Amino acid sequence: MNKVTIVFDYSVDGHHLEYLNHIYNDCINKESEKFIFIVPEAFKLVSNKLVWPTSQNVKIVFIDSVNFQKFKENGIKRSFYLCQYLKTQIKKYDATDVFLISLMEFMPFLSILINKKTKISGIIYLIYLYRWKGSTMLSKISDAFKYILFSRSGVFKNIFLLNDTVAPIYLNRKFKTSKFKYLPDPFMPLSNTGAVDLRNELNISKEKIVCLHFGALTERKGTLGILQSILEMNPEKAKRYSFIFAGKVSHDIKDVFYSLVDDTSKLTEIIIYDEYVDYDFLGSLCLISNYILIPYKNTEQSSGVISYAAQFKVPVVAPRLGLLGKIIKRNKLGILLDNSSSESIKEFLNNSEDYNFFMNTNYLENNQVSKFVNLIFKE
Repeated sequence: MNKVTIVFDYSVDGHHLEYLNHIYNDCINKESEKFIFIVPEAFKLVSNKLVWPTSQNVKIVFIDSVNFQKFKENGIKRSFYLCQYLKTQIKKYDATDVFLISLMEFMPFLSILINKKTKISGIIYLIYLYRWKGSTMLSKISDAFKYILFSRSGVFKNIFLLNDTVAPIYLNRKFKTSKFKYLPDPFMPLSNTGAVDLRNELNISKEKIVCLHFGALTERKGTLGILQSILEMNPEKAKRYSFIFAGKVSHDIKDVFYSLVDDTSKLTEIIIYDEYVDYDFLGSLCLISNYILIPYKNTEQSSGVISYAAQFKVPVVAPRLGLLGKIIKRNKLGILLDNSSSESIKEFLNNSEDYNFFMNTNYLENNQVSKFVNLIFKE
């Protein structure tokens, strides 16, 4: 039977679109295989940001609005609806394999609803090991149950843990399997040739320290904490900075975000790009930045931001906790705070001149797109 692989994602935000594009551009070279990319209608609005060559062995289909609305449910209901829909698509396209850009949302029903004749692989971003001590008993039981299913159910082929070289070794030993695999977090190489001198264009003086915060602007990314820290910091020192926020502001924090922007704008320079940021513009932003702020609350997972920071030798400022802190410390990619609180951010901003930091860009060698796709499709 010919190999038919479904690549599925119900989001195209942030890294989701990039990962889809990396995999798509590798699939068009596998002419003996067939690939079905199942994505949301929103893909049509953002796909022009990247290149998607047409190919006879690759097809893009869109999730209908009725099912997509079901995917907005929370917890176990969403898992059921996702797996139920995936089951219909496997049958429709006679798929032999499935690759899920984000795996955990489908648990625990994958092993119940999907026939083990179809082999499922996917990516896990938030690794439970880094939050185990602070988890409730119910969360611990839920996490353990899911990983037992991963290790024992015949439907699972490869479980990729993003940007963590240690956890797969530990989990394979713990659950007596070889299914858990390391997967590098790939970066999109950005060229300086398309970059614009934004300091002049935005009229930012050379003396000012530019702090960039980009990507999806949400509560869990620490966006509001950055603004709150500006209100709490030394007013005289605040004048030394220019803060740039680039990316779509999440709907649930929009009102609070712009209220804080109004207040902080009286103390320092605040520049907002509430929109999807293309790669050339992102490169231009990185070129003028002194620091990239990533005070994330979910430190149990990696961040694609650190790869872009490394390309332009800009140190990130992040919590020292979890997997994120370990990656930054191990690879010398930035400055580590005690936690993601506005108090910790404020302390850094008040004393940034005291931090002497040497950037190590060797991190990029192991996080190339070619290594990412080669590991995904390695038999």
